[in-house]
Amino acid sequence: MEAQPRLTELVDALLRYLHRHPDAADTVDGICEWWLPRHWRVDRQKVEAALERMEAQGLVRRRENADRHVLFSRAESSENCSERSSGQG
Repeated sequence: MEAQPRLTELVDALLRYLHRHPDAADTVDGICEWWLPRHWRVDRQKVEAALERMEAQGLVRRRENADRHVLFSRAESSENCSERSSGQG
């Protein structure tokens, strides 16, 4: 079984996905299912930690839809998100 990716690797994978799909928006569960390489076995909590880090860096934004589901998407200010470094691991 593939080892869990480090937080930095997870952030980088999410940034790559957002670079390829700039209009993407999804829940944490959707992100776990669709945004990450299929062979990765990533805990939901680790994805949440990566998204929190990215939100603090202004790379993603968190919003609630009409059904009160929390969605994450690329932050408007992060058009060059693939050029940003996640920094820590």
